[in-house]
Amino acid sequence: MSQAPAFKIRPGRRGDSEPVKALLAELGFQGDSATVTWIVSHPEMELMVAADGFDKVIGFVALSHRPNLRHGGRIATIDELVVGKAWRRKGVGRELLKRALERAKVLGVKRLEVQSLEANGEEGAPFLKACGMAEAGLHVFKL
Repeated sequence: MSQAPAFKIRPGRRGDSEPVKALLAELGFQGDSATVTWIVSHPEMELMVAADGFDKVIGFVALSHRPNLRHGGRIATIDELVVGKAWRRKGVGRELLKRALERAKVLGVKRLEVQSLEANGEEGAPFLKACGMAEAGLHVFKL
């Protein structure tokens, strides 16, 4: 008999801004409450969080979706997929990714992309490949 996971996935809410900021800080990034609130209320953004039995946020996935001319429909991007260090390798990231994929299907997206920083490539790339994702061969430029 399989045991239920020690975490649940739920929609993000405004009160999750501090835990989301703390998880980003584990990776060396600085988040802000206003942006979390913006994402939670934005019509083309989704924030899903993983929470432990006490509803403490232990991970999250941020999904953006929009129409795209080249693909002739909606595309989606996983902008962030973060799991707290203590909860890694326990199925949290895989479940967050699964939920983002389910949401993308509901939205009828033509393509789902994941942004992964090269600095996180040591863990990120093997995880994403193990989940069935393939490198897209895209170049990203910034200004």
